[in-house]
Amino acid sequence: MKQFSDHLSLTISAIIFPVLFSLTGFNSVRAQMNYAANGSVKTIVQGTSNIHDWEMSSTKGTFTAQLTMDAAGELTGIGNVSFSMPVNTLKSSHGNQMDNNAYKAMNAEKFPMIRFNGNGGTVRSTGSGNYSLTVPGKLSISSGSKDVTLTASCKINADKSVVIDGSYRLNTRDYNVPPISIMLGAIKTGENVTIKYNLAARQQ
Repeated sequence: MKQFSDHLSLTISAIIFPVLFSLTGFNSVRAQMNYAANGSVKTIVQGTSNIHDWEMSSTKGTFTAQLTMDAAGELTGIGNVSFSMPVNTLKSSHGNQMDNNAYKAMNAEKFPMIRFNGNGGTVRSTGSGNYSLTVPGKLSISSGSKDVTLTASCKINADKSVVIDGSYRLNTRDYNVPPISIMLGAIKTGENVTIKYNLAARQQ
């Protein structure tokens, strides 16, 4: 009877210990790390008008995200994505009149920030330390807030810093932003704009 009991204990141990090892091993090789932009967060807003195309850009803003990497340093997940940018840091090449009218159209005094927040997303490897990111979340501009899905490319450098680059096209009226009017309405912008974003982030 004792021999049978010892054999049963060994059999159970042979089953349970590898399972426990594999579970703890799995946890140890997948690390969630907090990342934040370590320099300028560049944002470009591009649009059209009845006269010419226009562009406004900013190098101010904040970005944070939680990235998950495996033991080989491969990116496997992204979550807790947060981006914000002060509206009045956007500047154009057409002078203060364009800038001030843009701030007025976005009601910057009451809504001074452009924000995006996403709880999680998907990651797809495109090879050689490059990835494609898809992150659903909420984009807030002026008094408007909409559920959107942002996409971007991501490059992991040798020092584990990341560079993220992407764009999103939207209709400004979806965010209660009217066309920008210049020179008493002689120049009026179109409703569709493209927001481009580029940033570098490091582990905190």
